[in-house]
Amino acid sequence: MRIKFIILFFLSSLFLLSNYTLVGAAKMDFKTIRLNNGAKIKHLYRDSIPIVYITVLIPASTLDETKPSQAYLTAHMLTHGTKNRSARQIEDEIDFLAISIEKKITNDYTMLTLSTTKRHLKEAVELFFDILKNPIFPEEEFNKEVSILEKSLKQMEEDPSFIANKKLLRSLFGEHPYGRPVEGEPESLRNLQRQDLIDFYDRFYKPDKMIFSFVGDINEKELNELKSNFLENWIGKSTERKITPPQFQMRDKPLEIKIKREDFAQSTIAFGYEGISRKDPDFYAFSVMNYILGGGGLTSRLAKKVREEQGLAYSVYSTFSHSLFPGPFYIEAKTKAENTMNVIKIIIDEIREISSKSVTDEELKEAKLFLIGSLPLRIDTMRKITEFLPLLDFYELGDDYFIKYATYIDNVSSQDILKIAKRILNQNYIVVVVGPQ
Repeated sequence: MRIKFIILFFLSSLFLLSNYTLVGAAKMDFKTIRLNNGAKIKHLYRDSIPIVYITVLIPASTLDETKPSQAYLTAHMLTHGTKNRSARQIEDEIDFLAISIEKKITNDYTMLTLSTTKRHLKEAVELFFDILKNPIFPEEEFNKEVSILEKSLKQMEEDPSFIANKKLLRSLFGEHPYGRPVEGEPESLRNLQRQDLIDFYDRFYKPDKMIFSFVGDINEKELNELKSNFLENWIGKSTERKITPPQFQMRDKPLEIKIKREDFAQSTIAFGYEGISRKDPDFYAFSVMNYILGGGGLTSRLAKKVREEQGLAYSVYSTFSHSLFPGPFYIEAKTKAENTMNVIKIIIDEIREISSKSVTDEELKEAKLFLIGSLPLRIDTMRKITEFLPLLDFYELGDDYFIKYATYIDNVSSQDILKIAKRILNQNYIVVVVGPQ
C-alpha cells in the first residue's frame, strides 16, 4: 500500500506540474508560414541558449517504395556527396562546424534535423540545404552503404525481439510496406541500384509538400533572410503519393508461429493485432487502454500479473504504432522457455478481461494523470519541439494540439476503453514465439 501511495503521490505531483507546463506549451507561440512554393514553416523563437534546430519532414517513406530499402537509403545517402561537395568534404565540414544532421525514416515519412550553434548558423544552413537540394548519390558511396546496411540487417537477425517482431509484422501485413522493417531486408538489397535512389529522390524530395520547423535562437528577420536565400526560390512539385492501406487477412482462429532457435536461452513472445490509425477518433481511448493493459510499466496489468505476482517474465509490455494507417498493436514478453505457455495464457486472460469488463476508476485516473503529465516530457527540449511541430500538420493534429491534448485524454471514459478494446482485441490475434523449445 505504501508503494502504491508513493506512486499515486508522484503521479498527482506530475499532474500539477503538467498543468503548469501545459500552460507553457499552450503559450508556445510558434507561427505557421506557407510559402508560394507550397512548403510550410513552423517557427518558434527561443533565445535562452545560442542553439538553432531545423527539421524538415518529407512525405516519403516505405509506403512509396518500388523496392525495399529505397526510402531508407535515399535519406542516408544525402550526406554522401552533392554537386558542390564530396562525401569527405561534407564530413569534414560537419566536424569543423560542430553541427549534426540526423535522419529519421519511418513507415510514414522521412525527417532530417540540423542542430547548430548560432555562431555557425549561416554556414550550417547552407550545407543543410545543399545536402537536401543537390545530392548526387555517388556509385562508390552507394555500394559502401549497401554493404554496411546488409551487415547491419544480418546482425539484427540475431536479436530475438527483432526476429519475433519481423515475423509478426509480415504475418499481420503481408507484402504491404508496414509488413517489413523500414531498413529493408538483406535478400532484397541485391536488386537495388543507385538509379532507384535517384528516382525516389526525384519523385518526392520537392518543396511543395515539405514541412519545416525552425526552433531556437533565430528571430523573424534572420528567418526571412534564410527563407529568401534557400527556400523561396526552390521550385518543384513532388509526385502525388499513391499509398494504400494494408488489407488484413481474415482468420477464423488465432495464428500461432514458432521459430526454434536453440542458441537462445529464453523465449521471446510477440503477441499482436491489427491496430489503429493516428487519425482514428478512438486513438486517445486506445492510448489510455494501452497504458492500463501493458504500456504503463510496472503499474500495468500485464506487469503486475506476469512479472510481479507470478515472476514469470523478465519483461512484458504492450505498445502500438502512431501511423497513417492502422499499424500493429503488440505485446512482447521475455521468459524462460518452460514458462512460455503460462505467459501466453495470462496475456490472453488479461486481454479478455479488458475487452469484457470496464476498467476501474482508479486505473482510469492513474492512466490519465500519467498520459497528460507525459506530454511536456515529449517537448521538453528544443530538439524534441522541432521534430514534433511538423507532425502537427502531417497528422492533421492542429496548431492548438498542445492546448487540447489534456482535454482529449480527460474526456476518455471507461466505456470508451471497453468499446475500443472490444473492437481491436478480438480472438483474431497472432502469436510468435522465438526460443529453444
